[in-house]
Amino acid sequence: MRSPFIRPPSLVLHPLLEKIILLAPGRNCVLAFLGQNDFLPEEEQLQQNGCELFQMMVADLPTVHRERGNHLEAHFRPLLNAAMEMLMALPDMQENTSGTHYAQAYIAVQNLIGAQKAAMSMYCRA
Repeated sequence: MRSPFIRPPSLVLHPLLEKIILLAPGRNCVLAFLGQNDFLPEEEQLQQNGCELFQMMVADLPTVHRERGNHLEAHFRPLLNAAMEMLMALPDMQENTSGTHYAQAYIAVQNLIGAQKAAMSMYCRA
């Protein structure tokens, strides 16, 4: 029931994020559970929210690229782990679920994509 995620060719993803995206429920899947009348923000908005949240979380970036990368990874990894845990819990749910857990997982993954974009932008800053 999960539709495949199609990513823009210009987006370079964290290796685990690629796997998470493959496991994540797609927008159509979530809307099938929730119903078309429920509001679900667009992917672009969810990714922007994740980007902004990550930028607020990370401060005092080191100037050395290796240290900066380690600093960003340390802030990104908990978000990655949380999204993975949400996704791993989905198959254990009953068929008659309300869709709330699927929506939360979908939103977490879209936020994570935005956070990764922010992390890459922050890493590449001079």
